[in-house]
Amino acid sequence: MNEKETKELATREEQAPAVRRERPMIPPVDIYETEDGLILVADMPGVTKDSVEVKIEENILQMKGEIVDLPGEDVQPLYAELRGNEYFRAFTIGPEFDLDKVEASMDAGVLRIFLPKVETQKPKKIEIKVA
Repeated sequence: MNEKETKELATREEQAPAVRRERPMIPPVDIYETEDGLILVADMPGVTKDSVEVKIEENILQMKGEIVDLPGEDVQPLYAELRGNEYFRAFTIGPEFDLDKVEASMDAGVLRIFLPKVETQKPKKIEIKVA
């Protein structure tokens, strides 16, 4: 590569816009099973009810939240463990859950989702009779 080609390459690289998107953070999720369904509890500090979105599309449960309690741009942290301003997590949902009856609530940065089982999938207790 001669000097002219090197300068042209450098010039093109300098002109290219620097596009860098931060990857969303993955919130930790605890999953509990009850007789009636599954309970998912996701920790999303800084996310409010208005800045969270939960949707199910093609049997995939998606949760996305944006942190809204960030200090102003003129404030620089002395130490920061959060690297980004958005959370995202997705789970594949099986046919044993009634997707029309899913419930979600948000309180103090904790997202709680209840996935009820379809009636036919719930365990049935069989009464034992005295013979």
